[in-house]
Order: sequence, then C-alpha cells, then structure tokens
Amino acid sequence: MPVFRLLLCGLLLALAAPAAASDTVTIPPQQCGDDEREFGAGACPQETKFTAGTVSTAPHLKVGGEAAGCDSEWATSLEFALDAVPAQQPVVSAVLTVRKTGYSDDSEGFPYVGVFAYPATGAPLTVGRDELTPDTVLDVVFPSSANVDLSFDVTAAVQELVAGSAPRAGFLLAGVFSEVGYEDWISVGGTTYAIPPRLVVVYEGAIATHAGSWSAVKAAYR
Repeated sequence: MPVFRLLLCGLLLALAAPAAASDTVTIPPQQCGDDEREFGAGACPQETKFTAGTVSTAPHLKVGGEAAGCDSEWATSLEFALDAVPAQQPVVSAVLTVRKTGYSDDSEGFPYVGVFAYPATGAPLTVGRDELTPDTVLDVVFPSSANVDLSFDVTAAVQELVAGSAPRAGFLLAGVFSEVGYEDWISVGGTTYAIPPRLVVVYEGAIATHAGSWSAVKAAYR
C-alpha cells in the first residue's frame, strides 16, 4: 500500500478513535466521629484498639496524643458513600480533605497524621493500634500551625473499593508517630463544621467519539 494511503488511513483512524473523558464527584461524609484510646498507669484502662465507625455531631474531632487524666490517644474516622462513582469504573485519583481547626494548648509539636483504610459498614468496629503502621498507611501529612486543609491521597484504596463494588469507604486518621500521653493532638472539622471533610474522586467517564470522514482527512492535507 502506498505510503500516502497508509498515512491517510492512520489519520482517519485517529479522527474516529474514541477519546476517554473523566468525571469528578465531590462526596460529603456519611458520618464522622472520634475515639479516645486510653492506656495509662495504675487504674487507667489498657486499651490497645481504636473504635472506628463512630458517629459524632461535634464540629471538632481529635487526632493525636493527650496527657490529661489517664494518658490517651485519639483517632478520627470518616465514612463516605461510593454510589456516586460507577461500580468497577477506573479511578484516576481520590483525595480526602479535612480542615485542621485547632491544636493542644500545651502543644509538644504536631503529630504526623496518617490516613488508614478500614472496612466501613456504618457500624462501630475496632482497629488495633498495632495495625496502623508505615506498611498500611495510605498517605501522611505534617500539619502546619495554621488552620488549613489537610489533603491525603487515597486513590489506591478507593480504586480497590470501586472495583469491588463496595458501597462505602472508611478512613481512619491517626498520629503516625504519636504516643499515648504525648500532648500533640490536633482537631479537624467534623460533619457540622463550616468546612466538613470531603472525598474528591476523579474517574474515567463516558467515552466520547469523534466522527471522521474522508473529506475531513482530505481537508487536513490541503
């Protein structure tokens, strides 16, 4: 086949080839809550797990260590419905964003805040503190002193959930290097805060096709 005809065929195929589009959806939380894990000396509880899937209407939720009373540590859980994302549709990106709203008055710095996935059902379930490791963390941020948005890349977890047609996603915020009794907690906005958490998912949308014709090909060579 002459080279010119091969070029014409290739250009026609390019004109007629489908172009993948992407859609973006911003998902508000179905529920948010925090949990205090106490692990102190003497008569204090010796808790080794957080409870995720809690529900709170408080505008501020806590993450990190606290040294008031029995030494303790806080984690915040957030759950999002995934019905706005077509099941098994490829996910391009997913970002969880929460607003930092404050920190301990007796601060010893800030905790490195990590986000971890858990199997969300809308009901409380326990997550072992020893399960929250650098091997299981999805993303880590170090908060600034300003009350600003903290954004976490949770693409891998959301892609897996969407591929499995899961109805909701659950994320636990906990201090990566925080310790019980170390006064370094921060607060983040909950469902009733002026700027609540949000999950922004970009996924591959409908395939758009572009019509092509021989006249269009000829016009491109004129």
